[in-house]
Amino acid sequence: MKKSVLFILAVGFLMGVAASCTANREAGQEKADAQEAAYHINYSETSGIQKEHKKVLIISGSPRKGGNTDLLCDEFARGAAEVGGDVEKIFLSDYQIDYFTEADEQRTGDSAHVAQDDAPMLIDKLVDADIIVLASPVYFMNITGQMKTFIDRTFSRFRDMKDKEFFYITACADPAESTADFAIAGFRGFVMCLPNPTERGWVKAVGMGRKGGVKGTQYMDEAYQLGKKI
Repeated sequence: MKKSVLFILAVGFLMGVAASCTANREAGQEKADAQEAAYHINYSETSGIQKEHKKVLIISGSPRKGGNTDLLCDEFARGAAEVGGDVEKIFLSDYQIDYFTEADEQRTGDSAHVAQDDAPMLIDKLVDADIIVLASPVYFMNITGQMKTFIDRTFSRFRDMKDKEFFYITACADPAESTADFAIAGFRGFVMCLPNPTERGWVKAVGMGRKGGVKGTQYMDEAYQLGKKI
């Protein structure tokens, strides 16, 4: 009799453990699904922004004017302007953009303008833009420090960058396309944190180490044609 009772209790305990484990797994999966939904980037070859003259903001994180990434930005801008885009290119090295600090966590909304450098003014342009082009060469398998520093500073208003469309431009000396993907991944790490972003396309100019080497290549035409798709 005692053995039967113990057996029943043991079975009941194991069933309870199994049910608990199943519930925990389901809860964990729901949490993972919610997190995945929160960090999502749409993709579309066509624009969902119904405006005749879209505001196009190109952020060039290249450390050298006239470098390969910067030249590709100019070609994108040319194509976008030809189809009616209101285009502005920002060369980050022209501006004072300080590192993100603890104080930036308190700078939200209007108080974001407490900062004394150029970051708040540039972030206003991001918020106001319809289409944003993020451009950086690959340095040590990542985007440049100029670009990353600027991205960090958007913390005060990144939730205001809703429903934006993004293009990516990168160039690297290495001939492998997988090298260019590191910069693209850096851009996506930022974009996926924004509300309802849409990815529209990219240029990966590989094997372009020499300054100006991209001139006359297929990548210039790719950037130009991509700009015309805004």
